[in-house]
Amino acid sequence: MAEQEPEKEHRTKPQHEKHAAAQHHEHKAGAHEAHPAPEDKNKQTEIKISLPELKGVNLSSATAAIAVVLLLFVAYQAAQTYGLSKKVDATIAEAKELARLPEVEVTGIDVSSKCPDCTPLGSILSTVKAARLDITKEITLDSKSAESQQLIGKYGIKKLPTVIVTGETGKAGISGFAKADGALIYLETPAPYVDAATDEVKGLVSLAYINDSSCRECFDMMPAVQQLRSQIKMKEFKVVEKESEEGKRLVKDYELSRLPAFLVSNAIYEYPIGEQLAQAGSVKKDKTIALNSNPPYLNVSTGRITGIAQLILMNDSSCATCYDVAMHMPIVQSRFQVYLGSIKTVDAASAEGNALISAYNITAVPTMLITGDAAAYPQLAAIWPSVGTVEKDGTFVFREMSQIPGRPYKNLATGKVEQNVPEQSGQ
Repeated sequence: MAEQEPEKEHRTKPQHEKHAAAQHHEHKAGAHEAHPAPEDKNKQTEIKISLPELKGVNLSSATAAIAVVLLLFVAYQAAQTYGLSKKVDATIAEAKELARLPEVEVTGIDVSSKCPDCTPLGSILSTVKAARLDITKEITLDSKSAESQQLIGKYGIKKLPTVIVTGETGKAGISGFAKADGALIYLETPAPYVDAATDEVKGLVSLAYINDSSCRECFDMMPAVQQLRSQIKMKEFKVVEKESEEGKRLVKDYELSRLPAFLVSNAIYEYPIGEQLAQAGSVKKDKTIALNSNPPYLNVSTGRITGIAQLILMNDSSCATCYDVAMHMPIVQSRFQVYLGSIKTVDAASAEGNALISAYNITAVPTMLITGDAAAYPQLAAIWPSVGTVEKDGTFVFREMSQIPGRPYKNLATGKVEQNVPEQSGQ
C-alpha cells in the first residue's frame, strides 16, 4: 500500500500543474484587461451605425425610390438654372438692342434753287444728325427731280424743303417728324416754303405803309412795322404817301379810315402772328389785313387830326399839405399813351380856377381835367368811370379821391383838409 502512494502523486501532479497554468493564464488575462494596450493615434476610428430593421420593406425598392427623388430634384434644379440663364441672356440681349443706334437712311428734298429765302435744308438735317441715329446713307435731291416727285406723292408731302428718314424708324424719335408709311417725314417746315402741289413759294409777305408826312402829331407806326419785319420774311416793303396816286388807290380800295396805316398781304397767315394781326386790325378784300394807327391820327373822312388832348392840373396854393397834383401827368402820358397837346396848371383860387370849379361842380382839390379828344383813347375811356366823370362837353374830371389813399386834399364844401385815410375793414 505504501509503495502505491508515490504513483498517486505522480498521477495528480500534472493536473495540479494544469490547474496552476490555467490560473496563471487567467491572471495574465486579468492583467491585460486592467492595463489595456495604448491606442494607435494614427489609427482611424470606425463608426458603425446600426439601422433599425425595416420589417416588410424591400431595401432594393427603397433605394430605387430615393434615387428617383434625387434624380427629379437634380433635374428641377437644372431646369431652374437653365431658365435663369435664359432670362439673363434675354436681358443682356435686350440691353444690347436698346443700346444699339437705329440704322436709318436720310433723304433731303431741296428747294434752294427756287426759293433762296426758304428754310435751308441743312437746318433740318442738323436736327436729324443731332438725334441718336446710325445714318448709313444720306442723299439730297432737287425738288424737281423724278425721284423727288415720286417720294412727294408716296408720302403726301405738302411743304418743301423736307427730309425723309427710312429704315429702323420704330426706335427713332426726332422732333418735328411724323410717321408716314413706315418712314419719318419732317412736317414742320416754317414759312417761307414751297407748296409741293403748286410749286409756289408761300410765306413771303408784302407790306405797304401809307403815311401822311404833313401830320407831325400823328402816331408813328414805323417801330411796329420794324418789329413785324423781324418776325417774318419780306417780299416787298414800301412807304406810300397818301396824296400819291398809289396812296389814293390803296386808301380807296382798302377803305382806310385813318392814317397812317399799313397793309399786310395774306401771306402773313403762314405765320403764327397772322391770326393775332387779324384780330388787332381789320381784314379786307383778298384777306389783306389793314392795321390802323393809334391816336393821334388823320381822320380820312373829315381831314381832321383826332386824338390831341389837353391836361389841366388844378392845385390849391393855400393848402401846403395837399398832395402834388403833378403826379397825374405821367399816368396819363405813359400808362394810357395820351398825346397831350398842352399841359397847364391852374390855381383853384384864380379866376380860371373858379370858373372851372363852377362849370364842372368840382368839390375837392387838387384835381385834374382832360379836355379835347380824351375819348379817342379806349383804355382811358374804359377806366375813367371808376375815377371820375365824363362831362357833356367830353371833359374828363378826376373826382374819386379814394383812388389815391393817403394823399391829403381840401374839401371845398367844408374848407377843411381831409387826410384821405382809407377806412379799416370791420369799422
